[in-house]
Amino acid sequence: DLDADGLPIVKDDGTICVAPEVVHLSRFARSYKMHPDEQCLTRVDLCLHNASVAEELKCGQLARMWKTVAGMLQGSGLQELPPTAPSKPDNPFQYVIFPTIKSLLIERANAGDVQTCVTLCEVLQVIEYGGKTRIPGLGINLVREWFLSYIELLHQMCLFSAAAFLIKNCKDEVIGAMNQQSTTIHESCPRCGKPLHHTTDSSDGSNGTNELSSSARQVCKNCRRRVAMCFLCHQPVQGMFVWCPGCGHGGHLEHALQWFGGGTSGKAAREVCPTGCGHRCNFMQMVSGFPRTDSFVAFPLPEAGANI
Repeated sequence: DLDADGLPIVKDDGTICVAPEVVHLSRFARSYKMHPDEQCLTRVDLCLHNASVAEELKCGQLARMWKTVAGMLQGSGLQELPPTAPSKPDNPFQYVIFPTIKSLLIERANAGDVQTCVTLCEVLQVIEYGGKTRIPGLGINLVREWFLSYIELLHQMCLFSAAAFLIKNCKDEVIGAMNQQSTTIHESCPRCGKPLHHTTDSSDGSNGTNELSSSARQVCKNCRRRVAMCFLCHQPVQGMFVWCPGCGHGGHLEHALQWFGGGTSGKAAREVCPTGCGHRCNFMQMVSGFPRTDSFVAFPLPEAGANI
């Protein structure tokens, strides 16, 4: 629990106090901005936005830090850190900005606040292409450790979108390569629940040379039934496949919309799975979580007694 100042409430001597920035890590991850957009056109705007986020979360120390960085950028006349420290600074702010930013980063790192370190590095473009930093005396290996630690924290908190955005926009080749690593998705049979292996069905005489995808021709080794079959037309699905996470049944998107219906109202015309398993699928609520496009326009419902 936090008090009015955003600090943890100590109930007894054995309570472990947690830093406010750690308590609010997920909120900072969602609210912080690292790159200019329509609302924040400059790096100064980014710093001021992040300062307002820190103030809303009652983290005054972080808010003052972001305002200090914004003031130095404005006073120096720089939009971001230059690739190298100027040999002849035009004003005192350009002379002190490099050692000051380095001190801030080291201070936040010593406090265990890798989130602020990473955000500050991205806002000021500290990392250069080619595996180096713009701040003299700040090694790329140390900065890389901050990024890797923060990405691991985001994954542990299931903030996968924030982690993917950071990896995608980071200039460091080692960090950027994390998005190029393989992703494995394990599937199970919707009928018997056993893991699926890549065994295809050649009973159609095509010897696996037809145009259907391998997933549409998969066969469960346990129950010997074909998978990726549409729960309405009972044909292999080509194109977009949708399924209910509860019972595992699914099929063509247009057939699922035809069965469950609902249109833009969000209320399903039918709720029970058409396979007869008895599960009350939550399909329309799941679809409503996606942006409405022409592909999500509900199809006409079949007439009563019609064979589907």
